[in-house]
Amino acid sequence: MPELPEVEIIKNNLSDYLVNKTFHSIKVFTSKLRYKIPHNLAESVKNQRVTHISRVAKYIIVSLDNNYALLIHLGMTGNFLINTKKKNQKDSKHVRIRFVMSDESKIDYVDIRKFGFFKLVTPQKNEIRKLLAELGPDALSDEFNTNYLQNTLKNRTVNIKSALLNQKIVGGIGNIYASEALFRAKISPITESKKIAKDKIKISDLVSSIKFILNDAIQVGGSTIKDHKNMKGESGYFQYKFNVYNRENMECNDQNCDSKIKRIVQTGRSSFYCEKCQKTGSR
Repeated sequence: MPELPEVEIIKNNLSDYLVNKTFHSIKVFTSKLRYKIPHNLAESVKNQRVTHISRVAKYIIVSLDNNYALLIHLGMTGNFLINTKKKNQKDSKHVRIRFVMSDESKIDYVDIRKFGFFKLVTPQKNEIRKLLAELGPDALSDEFNTNYLQNTLKNRTVNIKSALLNQKIVGGIGNIYASEALFRAKISPITESKKIAKDKIKISDLVSSIKFILNDAIQVGGSTIKDHKNMKGESGYFQYKFNVYNRENMECNDQNCDSKIKRIVQTGRSSFYCEKCQKTGSR
């Protein structure tokens, strides 16, 4: 699933290609993704100019000059690609929606597993506001800071890895970057959240590590394990910088460590960590 860095990259790509352009038409090849494509999607955005594109956690918001907006989630395998074909044809069985702009450029939404979704947000509805109310602060926002995380975790008995994956606590973090941030902060994923919250220095280290890892991933194009590519079809490179994720039984990258990376399952998902470097105790 695309996590915050991959969604940020796609958002930036969309901004470069779509802002100040006008939709000419939309061709829907698949009527249902996670939810049904809004029946009035094409008519609602036709001849409308894209004014702004933003990201909140793992969501992309495309704002139009009629005050409508497209709320987009990429699901497990969703992506946008520039259509470079001269003929306006369906080039892949995985192209679900094609956006044709007034300058004749085309952007394809591709989604193998069809878990993404598009919602048309009208000026009269508050879907985006409701969404924001259900999410914790974005992991790269100023609101996500040491005091916030300490106060949020102080009474939680859930393990710290699961807490970081909870979008109501912090928005945008997924399995890859939770694992990598915990390694950088030298915190075991099995540590009880409220135990970490007692140590403000450790919480500060964790917040800093999360922001560092996410920004580092954005700088190198995100992580391409299976599906993620930018809109030009280029892969990311952060997977070559993994310290723990998907490195079971491989040697720890810490020069002072002779242990190997361990894999465990937490709430149905794999966690990777170094038992020697990542301690469960506080300072």
